[in-house]
Amino acid sequence: MALSSHLGAIARFDPKTGLTVADAGAGCYPSEPIPVENAANPQQPWVLTVVYNGHHHRSEVWVYEGHDLKKGPVCRLELPSVVPPSFHGTWMSV
Repeated sequence: MALSSHLGAIARFDPKTGLTVADAGAGCYPSEPIPVENAANPQQPWVLTVVYNGHHHRSEVWVYEGHDLKKGPVCRLELPSVVPPSFHGTWMSV
């Protein structure tokens, strides 16, 4: 599975099923999507992305089911401050 973001959407490419695009909507700009292991079902990871909402000048973490991006986010977590668009993160286990 390969994940990417492009302007107002994130995408998933699977060689078996092809390209799936999840549009964040007008004025919303997702950053680099990060796959996260789903402890309850390791075969279907979560996908997290920080989304800047230009309409409300705020940032949120959107959580998607990795196997079904088109369903839209299953959870949105508002952040206490704005994360600028084009933010890239580095994740590590501790």
